[in-house]
Amino acid sequence: MNDLFELQTVDLEIVALEEKKNDVPTELIEARQDRKALDDERAAREAERNELQGKVNEAEAELARLRERIKLASSSALQAGTAKEASQFQNQELQFSTRAQEIEEDILPLMEELEGVETKLAALDERLASVVPALEELEEAEQARLGDINGTQKELEAKRDSMAEGIDPTLLKQYDSVRKAKRGLGIVKVTAEKRCGACNVQLPLHVQQKLKRGGDLVRCPSCGRILATEG
Repeated sequence: MNDLFELQTVDLEIVALEEKKNDVPTELIEARQDRKALDDERAAREAERNELQGKVNEAEAELARLRERIKLASSSALQAGTAKEASQFQNQELQFSTRAQEIEEDILPLMEELEGVETKLAALDERLASVVPALEELEEAEQARLGDINGTQKELEAKRDSMAEGIDPTLLKQYDSVRKAKRGLGIVKVTAEKRCGACNVQLPLHVQQKLKRGGDLVRCPSCGRILATEG
């Protein structure tokens, strides 16, 4: 059983390393959160900028068309054959000019709003320029940390495989099954008070006697772990 306890020690070290992988430094977690928050905010501002730019482009395109119509109406009024025709073209020119003025008035606040969003985007880009390099440095350190853990884990796993070769296959299979089911200890020692070393349940007399006789695999009737006596 001593070999199995030694194997379990290695297994617990491997489990501890797996847990250590998930122990991401607080500084890195916060840096990732800051980066995501900035990226999300920038995406929102960029979408806002694109929407405003689309409205400005649409207004400018309509304004360009109106100016062409104003020009055409003015030219047609000068070339009109009658006063009535000239008056009609002049009315068109006035209507187009009025609409153009409305659009120009509408564009101004859009342009101001667009400029404000561009300013916000520039500020976000400036913040990202300082956050990203720091985050990349932390990420590199994290990869190095994980690399060290993985290296140690591979060494322990190789050691574990070597140790497992010297243990009875049936006993090893039982141990692995219990350890995985309990996510930790597969074998424990019985306490001086004849209790299970894991769940602390008082062992029934027949279990104690079976342990005393030895030779058979004995498991705790409560938690199912393999039991071993001191010594």
